[in-house]
Amino acid sequence: MAHADDPYALNADGTAADPLAFQAALRADASKMAELEADPELQGVLLGPDTAAMQALLQQAFQAQMAKAKDMGRWMAERTIDAQRASATVPRDTVQLYAQLAQSGLQYGPAFRLLRNVHVPDTN
Repeated sequence: MAHADDPYALNADGTAADPLAFQAALRADASKMAELEADPELQGVLLGPDTAAMQALLQQAFQAQMAKAKDMGRWMAERTIDAQRASATVPRDTVQLYAQLAQSGLQYGPAFRLLRNVHVPDTN
């Protein structure tokens, strides 16, 4: 739910908790105003007198963001160990892999080198 001290607070449906405070906060933020000035149509909706249009736009953006997050979660859930194993068909040399890790600053002594078989997806 909305926080009284956050002008950008959103309701559960993605609409602004306080539309006028939301608009005032946008106007007070120079970087956000610079972005809005690059898109006059968006600026007109977000800062215009029709707060219902602003709320509808915020709600649509929120719903799109939630759908994207849901799709990403679904994709991650589909990445079972078996699916990963099936898609990773190109073997990698573990000696070279540990050398690259050492070059990047990660030190793994012989006692900690537990990887024996490493496969990555084919990018071709």
